[in-house]
Amino acid sequence: MMACCFALMSQAQDFKYCMSYEDFVANKWTPIDSLTQGRTLKFPEVKYDYNEYKIKTGDKVADKFLKKNVFAVSAGKQLYVNCRNMRHNDIVLDVMGYTQAYRYDHDKLCLAVYHINDGAFLLGLGADVASLFTNLPMSIALATTSTALWLASDKLNSFRCYLVDHNANEKGRYDVTRMNDEYMDHLLAHDGQLLARYHAISNKRERQSAANILPTLMAKGLVDKE
Repeated sequence: MMACCFALMSQAQDFKYCMSYEDFVANKWTPIDSLTQGRTLKFPEVKYDYNEYKIKTGDKVADKFLKKNVFAVSAGKQLYVNCRNMRHNDIVLDVMGYTQAYRYDHDKLCLAVYHINDGAFLLGLGADVASLFTNLPMSIALATTSTALWLASDKLNSFRCYLVDHNANEKGRYDVTRMNDEYMDHLLAHDGQLLARYHAISNKRERQSAANILPTLMAKGLVDKE
């Protein structure tokens, strides 16, 4: 797999973090520059490297805290969740750093998590990544003012969707739910049109990928387009 690394920067005051799902639901956020405790802070960066995002401040102490302790980071209108403590059926996810996340049904989270076996290596966001990395084999970008997906390639098929809808257990682990056929069939049981649209993709892997599920959730009104 090729290495791919890019950074998105914003004003420090646009970056904030929360420590748990409970804090996310309560809208309890803390400015990220509070982590420096008076030390010099560069503009925070969201870096994408291989299959995960990394939040960098230029301060080693703050960066270590963000990597090991923080649950989620908000950067402007973009949201990232730390997969370090995420588990599905007691199995760690393929991403151990931050991944792109979306508010789901107001107080829940939908994670778009890279799946190693499928071989993709980039989920772009923020700027028009296609114009910045025109030689990459795929590019999927999010507009700066919207979470509506611009699907420029089918490589988003290499991302799976997971639901976070409850607090961590006593060990600090989050048991996440895979959004698969079973989940979508239950969700769309009373919406025949959307259910048919979801199942219109015959290939099971592609049907259960973020490329199909995220637009379906947006059409259902569970994930905001703005």
